[in-house]
Amino acid sequence: MAKKYMGSLGTATIIKDQSLLNHEAIKQQIYIVDELRDLIPPLQEEEYKQLEKNILAEGCREALMVWETTKNNVDTTLTDTSTVYVLVDGHNRYGICQKHQINFKIHLVSFNNLREVKEYMIDNQLGRRNLIPEQASYLRGIRYNAEKLEKGKYVRDEHKGQNVPYASEVKKESTSLKLAKQYNVSEKTIKRDAEFAEGLNLLDPSLKKDILSGKVKAKKSEIQQLAQISEVPEKSITTLEEVSMILQTNEPKVSKSEDLENHKTVLMSKIQEIALSINSNASQSLCDELIKLSQALKKVL
Repeated sequence: MAKKYMGSLGTATIIKDQSLLNHEAIKQQIYIVDELRDLIPPLQEEEYKQLEKNILAEGCREALMVWETTKNNVDTTLTDTSTVYVLVDGHNRYGICQKHQINFKIHLVSFNNLREVKEYMIDNQLGRRNLIPEQASYLRGIRYNAEKLEKGKYVRDEHKGQNVPYASEVKKESTSLKLAKQYNVSEKTIKRDAEFAEGLNLLDPSLKKDILSGKVKAKKSEIQQLAQISEVPEKSITTLEEVSMILQTNEPKVSKSEDLENHKTVLMSKIQEIALSINSNASQSLCDELIKLSQALKKVL
């Protein structure tokens, strides 16, 4: 059995090198998972050309990272437990090597599940490359959306069949706050990133790629607004003109929490107005109105 040790690769565990013959066989079986490939921000045209030039001149010096796992671990809808070798790091290098028939090395790594792979890839990308703002925002956004979904699933499963209104009496750190600390940005930035990622995922893959590569300049605010529209388009959006048209004809969806915040804001504004009126011209009716508004505010606090 292959020995494992922790390297300087975050949560990735490198499987100690096996025989060269085995590695050569694995190279012929490398499996590309679209969901993971899409986590790699596309290189800008000049970056890609430079990488290709370097590999043609010097070979592929950095080993590709390959996850040794089973098919059902990649796709939980499957029961197939046969071994697959999933490419985790080095998609651009792998494509160039395949194109020019250049040899490359691999590192076999172990993860517990697909979620760990995604987290590793996102953190790896955010830490190793000079990303454009759109790319960094997208990566943080999909990390937040994935963790929030996983957290909600955990809470529902944990308390299934129990009459408990909350997961715990102890208030836990929110996902947005945790990621804000990790990436050294504000909570609001993380939540805006989440909307940006959701909006981009409504676009046609080619348009999404062009925006993330910097080839097409889109207004980030408009992409974020796509995540807020009440009716999601049936077909993916192919142009920025379509984005503008959809935003003009669709009202943004408002969550219950947003409704509550708006209600609180209106009540507080009215209370301030009444208080100022009482200060200048006190009356019983104004006092009654102030009490009424204060009681309404108390109910939503």
